[in-house]
Amino acid sequence: MKKLVLVALCLISLSLSAQNTLTFDWGNTTNYLAHGRTLSADQACFQPGIYYSFSKGPTISAWFSLPYDRSFKALDEWDIIVSDSHNMVKDRNWNINAHWYVNYWYLPVNNDVDYQDFYQGMKYNAGVHFPYKFSGESPLTVTAGYDFYYYHQVGRDVGIRPGGIHEFLIKFNKSIKKTPFEAKTVISNNRGAVSYGINPGWAYVSQHLSCSINLKHVSLRPSINYQWTLESTIHKDNLLYFGLNIGKSIKL
Repeated sequence: MKKLVLVALCLISLSLSAQNTLTFDWGNTTNYLAHGRTLSADQACFQPGIYYSFSKGPTISAWFSLPYDRSFKALDEWDIIVSDSHNMVKDRNWNINAHWYVNYWYLPVNNDVDYQDFYQGMKYNAGVHFPYKFSGESPLTVTAGYDFYYYHQVGRDVGIRPGGIHEFLIKFNKSIKKTPFEAKTVISNNRGAVSYGINPGWAYVSQHLSCSINLKHVSLRPSINYQWTLESTIHKDNLLYFGLNIGKSIKL
């Protein structure tokens, strides 16, 4: 816990000393899914976050997932994330985007013992996306991409099998009457990471539809998501879930 407090103090110190972008986000989701399985026992969650982005550097984030039903507080999750993204080609119509993040996650409550304890672990990501923009008055952008994720636990045994996850995506972005829309399909191949109960293989196919609505003081991002769960995952049911994010960015 002391380490988490020190990281938070570092975040505050950085935000006071640099002139970049600070973003606040209040996420809401009817089910918290990650890599094919629910991490909220199919419960609705609110997911606040704070993101500090350097103009020429990484983004440092503090993010939380908390079930609305507080009888499920053992499923609370706190995350510290450092991420970065670079466009490798300067062209009007196409690009190569390379990106990565390092994610320390922390579960503050553990009901396996009669006093408060915690679980913790690490997650890493590296990926490359290839966006192509079709010319036109309201251009359509099509992006194909690949991402690799690696999990491992830290400290107490969480039952996590160290291993990787491969995800492939295709997404479409287009503005309709000045409102940006995004449609995305993701397919995942899980090599057994996250749980010993997961058999390595193709894990799920999911589809996501969202739009961004810019209001006077905040931005809204509603989304609808559907996952076809395949045989290799621990969660056997197909899942439909919804999200709504409310965000505000400030230039410092």
